[in-house]
Amino acid sequence: MCQIFRDSKSLVLDLKILMYRNADEIEKLKKIKEDSDREAASMLQQLKTLSESRGSMQRELVELRDVRDAALQMTEAMEIPQKDGDEPLTLAGRLRRVPGAFERFVSHITRQYVGHVLGLVKSYWPTTRLDALGRGAKADCTDDQFRQYLAETSRVADQIVESLSKAESP
Repeated sequence: MCQIFRDSKSLVLDLKILMYRNADEIEKLKKIKEDSDREAASMLQQLKTLSESRGSMQRELVELRDVRDAALQMTEAMEIPQKDGDEPLTLAGRLRRVPGAFERFVSHITRQYVGHVLGLVKSYWPTTRLDALGRGAKADCTDDQFRQYLAETSRVADQIVESLSKAESP
């Protein structure tokens, strides 16, 4: 029985040694798990941040595409060529030409409208001499007088534009 007792003591001692040895390894594994958990949480946060920044970048890309499309529409509306001779123009190069083209466009349209108005005047009064109008505004006309003339003629101008609009409608 003593032998069994000694053997059991020896087994208990072996078991304690094994348990303590494994306890250290278990503690190491716990620490490794905690570190892994912290790293995983950090990586998840980084993924979330990247995902948010990706969404932000996608919105910015959409906005940039919209700006590019609007710039292309503007250059096309102003009939800016895509090439300067044999050299292709970048979109920025084409946009730099828009102010000049817009000025020419407004000048052309203004000439057309003035021509229409003078044509209307001639259609009502064929003998009217329009040469004096070509010399510009009267030299002694003040800004106040000019504003008064504009106020007086705006009603007639509105009627003319309205009649032209009706004539162009299908």
